[in-house]
Amino acid sequence: MPEPASTSPVPELVQPKPYTVELEPGKSQPFCDGSHRGSGINPVKFQVQEKKTYYLCGCKITENKPYCDGTHRREKGVAKYNEYLLKSNTKLKAEVDRLRTTQIALGTVVSVAAIGAIAAYVLYK
Repeated sequence: MPEPASTSPVPELVQPKPYTVELEPGKSQPFCDGSHRGSGINPVKFQVQEKKTYYLCGCKITENKPYCDGTHRREKGVAKYNEYLLKSNTKLKAEVDRLRTTQIALGTVVSVAAIGAIAAYVLYK
């Protein structure tokens, strides 16, 4: 029997690799810009115990939040990255199509205006 779908919000993949950051105790949490407010997604608050380089998850599917555990390189991570690419490519294709339509419409307007200007020149010469 299939598992029921999760109703909790799922964070979007930001990048398929970790963020490499230098952190030290007592400093504020990096990357939290508040854009998650109202989405049902809460930031993972954490404190570091020593000043060093940390690798924070960019794919949002780590089992060791907020740290990268390499999930982005395993099947689960690759599948999520492929979904992200498909979604991004679909958005990009839609934007390209919209721009082409706009370009064609503008080209038609420019062509009609140019024909009108030529006709006016010829008629009133």
